[in-house]
Amino acid sequence: MGVHSSTDERDALLRDHLRDLSHLPLLSDGEELAAAATMADGRAAENDLAAMGGRPAINLADASDLIERVRRGEEARERLIGSTRRLVVSLARRHPCEVDVTRAMLTAGDEAIGRAADRYDPTGGLPFSSFARWWVERALREVDRHPARGMESAPTPADPALLTALGHLHRADTRVIELRLGLHGGPPLSGGDTARVLGIDADEEHEREEIAVAKLRHPCTPGDLTHLRSLSPRSPAPVT
Repeated sequence: MGVHSSTDERDALLRDHLRDLSHLPLLSDGEELAAAATMADGRAAENDLAAMGGRPAINLADASDLIERVRRGEEARERLIGSTRRLVVSLARRHPCEVDVTRAMLTAGDEAIGRAADRYDPTGGLPFSSFARWWVERALREVDRHPARGMESAPTPADPALLTALGHLHRADTRVIELRLGLHGGPPLSGGDTARVLGIDADEEHEREEIAVAKLRHPCTPGDLTHLRSLSPRSPAPVT
């Protein structure tokens, strides 16, 4: 009886949380990319505005334009985050646990989306919802592994530099890394299993993997990932 009661409470919590999000509009992939571009422009304007403060004379028209760009960037960030919050509920359903832990997961997941938004770069073409999923998954798993700690504060995703860098790659590049490192919501896969999921042979999988890792290790990729090596089938995690 206790188990059923706990499950019912958890289901009710998830339903109520989802209902509270019903007013937030969903964005298409293209709208996510546009919102992220507006966010990036707002950050650039914020930097320009800060630099303007050190000038002896300020052009009020220029300052007003920068302030408006910052405002639009902040609004775009809120739209991007709001449109993705339903993802937290969807992923939290996959972690059977007590209602208090589920509540902590929802909080941690929402905060993870905010961190993802601040690290997202739309130039690679990867939709924000796909990028944010990695951050949310890690936040939920951390709460699942350490419920007490998760209810005290938001967890930090594992290897945030890697997750940030993946946002700069195209979908075809991220898919191999996603499967090999378990960023797709399941366990890390071997090279052979990854090839089977993608419907390609082992040689092609290895080639795609090498290309993706090379891009991640490129000096132009944000974050220090020069330590990253090719992912051996016997070792599906990056060497750190």
